[in-house]
Amino acid sequence: MELFPAIVTERLELRLVAEADAAALRGFRGHPGAVRYLSHHPLTAGQTDRLLAELLVRAERSTADWFHYAWAVVLRSTGTVIGDARTWNTAEPPLPGGIPADFASLGYLIHPDHHGKGYGSEAAGALVRWLFTRRGTNAIYAGVYEPNTASRRLLEGLGFVQDHYFTAAQDTHGKGLASWRYRLDRAAWHLVEDD
Repeated sequence: MELFPAIVTERLELRLVAEADAAALRGFRGHPGAVRYLSHHPLTAGQTDRLLAELLVRAERSTADWFHYAWAVVLRSTGTVIGDARTWNTAEPPLPGGIPADFASLGYLIHPDHHGKGYGSEAAGALVRWLFTRRGTNAIYAGVYEPNTASRRLLEGLGFVQDHYFTAAQDTHGKGLASWRYRLDRAAWHLVEDD
């Protein structure tokens, strides 16, 4: 596995998830409000533990070209894990993914108890910076269900634009919701960063 330090922001630390984060992940991956607009329904403790094991294996198998990292979103003031995020360009490293190696995907989840405080924007913004400056990524995708207006505003605030629309009938995750794929190119990010 590629070794790299945690990402530290004003209020957060983002570090790779570890087995010790299992209880925290159970707390939000099983919370109906937290996963309302994710690609899965609330997970049981066993399902969450299996997901964590898969994420650890994906990180371990990640290479310089093909990667899949899960990040714990930690409040620096308390050390509490308040969410998780993912950056990836393949589902199963070291195998190539469905997008070019210099593209990536971004996902994030903050426990509802911590919504409305800007933590999602802070975490996502830090991972966007990491992908562009440390991974050499040229474009980032993020998928959002259409009714998730808070997440859409978050992405648009970071400079993402709508790239592709999927109808509710095209939803393959069982939520039955329309969604948008958002995209942020490196050149557009530089413009946002320079403002």
